[in-house]
Order: sequence, then structure tokens, then C-alpha cells
Amino acid sequence: MILGLFESAEQRSKDARDLDNMFKRYGDDILNVLQARADDTKLRDRDRKHWARLLRKAKSRFG
Repeated sequence: MILGLFESAEQRSKDARDLDNMFKRYGDDILNVLQARADDTKLRDRDRKHWARLLRKAKSRFG
């Protein structure tokens, strides 16, 4: 993933840890949960971008 070139190692490990925790909580529904959060217009743009980034990583990892 080309966007991964611009991330710090700390950010990658934090995202991986967050995805692991979310998978433990939501299981196979993780992609649906992340998609709903990424599309939630009630959230700030920054938060939606965060969830969209995690969704993108989850698709390559779990999808």
C-alpha cells in the first residue's frame, strides 16, 4: 500500500493494535462496523478519516 510509506512505525503498530482489539470485539462484522463509522456524518471529518484509514487496512487484512 503506497499510503503506508508516509506512516510512522508507531502509527502502523497503533492501527494494528486497534484492529486486533476491534476484531476481538466485533469478529466478522468488523468491516461493517468500520464502514458505518467512516460514513457517519455526525462525526467530525478527522474522526471519519481515522475510521476510513482503519477500514482500508482491515479490508486488506480481514477482507
